[in-house]
Amino acid sequence: MGCMRTVVSLLAGLVAARTVAAQSTAPRIGSYQITVDLRPSSDTIQFHVELLLSRTGRDADTLRLDLIDMVIDDVRWIDPLTLMHADTVPAHPGQSIAVIATGAIGTPVAYRYDGRVLRIPLGHLEVPESGELVVIRYHGRPRDGLIIGVNARGRRSVFADNWPERARFWIPTIDRPDAKAKVASVVAVPQGWRAVANGITPPWQKSNDDVWTWTESRPIPPYTMVLGAGEFTVSQHRPVINRRDTIPIQVWTYPEDSAFADSVPFRRATEIVEVMQRLIAPFPYEKLAHVQSSTKFGGMENSSAIFYAEKPYVERRMGEGVVRHETAHQWFGDAVTEREWPDIWLSEGFATYFDGVIGAALDGDTVLVNSMRANAESYFKSDVTDRPIVDSGYASDPIKLLNANSYPKGAWVLHMLRGTIGDSAFFRGLRTYYRTYRDSTATSEDLQRVMEKEARADLGWFFHQWLYQPGYPQLDVTWQYDAGARKVLLGITQRQKPEWGLFRLPVLTLEFRAANGATLRRDVAVTRGRETVARFDIPFAPAEVRVDPDGKLLLKVTAISRR
Repeated sequence: MGCMRTVVSLLAGLVAARTVAAQSTAPRIGSYQITVDLRPSSDTIQFHVELLLSRTGRDADTLRLDLIDMVIDDVRWIDPLTLMHADTVPAHPGQSIAVIATGAIGTPVAYRYDGRVLRIPLGHLEVPESGELVVIRYHGRPRDGLIIGVNARGRRSVFADNWPERARFWIPTIDRPDAKAKVASVVAVPQGWRAVANGITPPWQKSNDDVWTWTESRPIPPYTMVLGAGEFTVSQHRPVINRRDTIPIQVWTYPEDSAFADSVPFRRATEIVEVMQRLIAPFPYEKLAHVQSSTKFGGMENSSAIFYAEKPYVERRMGEGVVRHETAHQWFGDAVTEREWPDIWLSEGFATYFDGVIGAALDGDTVLVNSMRANAESYFKSDVTDRPIVDSGYASDPIKLLNANSYPKGAWVLHMLRGTIGDSAFFRGLRTYYRTYRDSTATSEDLQRVMEKEARADLGWFFHQWLYQPGYPQLDVTWQYDAGARKVLLGITQRQKPEWGLFRLPVLTLEFRAANGATLRRDVAVTRGRETVARFDIPFAPAEVRVDPDGKLLLKVTAISRR
C-alpha cells in the first residue's frame, strides 16, 4: 500500500476543505479524519481524530466539542502543511495520527474535558491560510453511537448509529445538523473483515486489506458520518453513469443474506437512483452502498452508505419501500439538510413522499395513490394531530419529531403543494431548491421562497396552515337539489377543533352521481371562514355527492347529508 500517497492525499483533502462556508461566527470544522483500530477484540477502542478548523468573522476563543465518556490521551495543534512535508512517514494510514499524537509533530494543548464537552482554547491562535489541524487521541468504550456487539448472524460487528445527536458518543464533534463537514475514515479491522464508510476508497484498496480508507469529499452532517465493519459479502449492482462519472451501487450484507438482498429489496437499486436523477439532479455522492447493519432504525440515510436494520433481512420481510425512502434521503436530508430539528419534515416528509413518487415512476400511478391514502390514515390515527409539523416544542428532543407530522403529513404537504401549483412549477421548484442548498442547510422558509418564485404566487397561506397550524380540515357537507331550477345548493362547514384553526382549500372537487350512474364534477373554493356556500347547475337529480373523490387533499368528511 502506498503510505505516503495515503497520508498526503487525505490531508490535501482536509486543507481543501477550508473553503466550506461557515454559518455562524463560532469555530467551524471543515473536515474530519477519523482513525479507528478495531483489531483488538476488546470493546475499548483507540481513536485518533484530526479536525481541520476554519474560522471566519468574529470568532469565539474556545473550540467546544461534544464528546461523551471518553478518556483523552493527547490534544495537539498542527499546521497541515508542516505535516504534509514532515520526514516522518507512517507505515500505513492507520498509524498516521498515532505518530502525530505521540509527539512527533505538533504543539500540545491545555484542553479541558468534563466527560461531556472537550474545550480547546483558541485565543492565542492565528489560523494560517491552510487552516489549523487539531489532533485528538483518546480511548474508551462507547456506550452509544458506535454499536459493538454480536449481530443477528452471531458474529461480532461494529456499526456507527449517530442519529440524532449520538455521534458525540465516539467522535469529538459539533453535534448539530447544520455543522456539515467533509470526512475521511481510516479503519483497521481483524482478518476476514471489511469496513465501509462515507465516500470512496482509493483505487489501490483491496478487499483483504486490514486497513480500509474511505474519503467523502462533500460536506455532510455529523449524524450521517458512519462506519461499519464485520464479515460482509459485497455485491456490485449496475452502476449509474453520469457522463464521465461512474457511481458504484453496492450491497453489503452478512453472507447468508446476500442472495435475498440482491433479488428482493435491492433488485432495482440502480433504477431507483436513476428516477431521482431524472426528477431532481444527479446523485450527490461518489458511491451508494446499501448496508445490512445493527442500526436501531428501520433504515438510516447515512450519506453514500445507507444502513438498514438487520432483522428484516434475516426474516426475509424486507421490501423495496425502505430502499426508495432512504435513497431519496441522499438528496433531501443529506445533500440538503434541515438547519434545525423542528424542520425535520424537510428530510422525512420528502423521503416519505418520494418513496411513492419513485414507486409510481417504476410501477404506475396507483403506487403513489395508495401510498398517499396510507399516509393519510397513518396521520389521522396518530397522537400528534394537535401539534404542528414545525414543532419547536420538541427541538431539544428530536426523537419525538420522528412522528406522523414529519413523515406522512409532511408527504401530504408536498403532494398538496404539487396539486396547488402544478407539476411543472413543483418539480422546477424542487430542482432549484436542491441546487441552491446542496451541501448546505435549509429551513421551511427557504423552501417557501423558492417555490413562490417558481410558481409566481404567494404561498404564505399554504405554508402557514399546513406547517404551523395543527390538525387538518374536517368538513360537514349538506346539499339540496332544486329540480325546477336544476341547481344544487351546497353548504360546507369546517368542524375541526377551534384550536386547529380554519383552512383554505382553493380547489375542492365535488362529484355528483345520478341514480343511473351519470356523474358530473364541480370545484368549489373553501375560504378560511367556517362556512362556505356554493350553487351549481346540475342537469340531473343527484343520488350521491362525493367530496374530493380523487383523494387530493388531506381532510376528513365527517358528514354528508341531503337537506
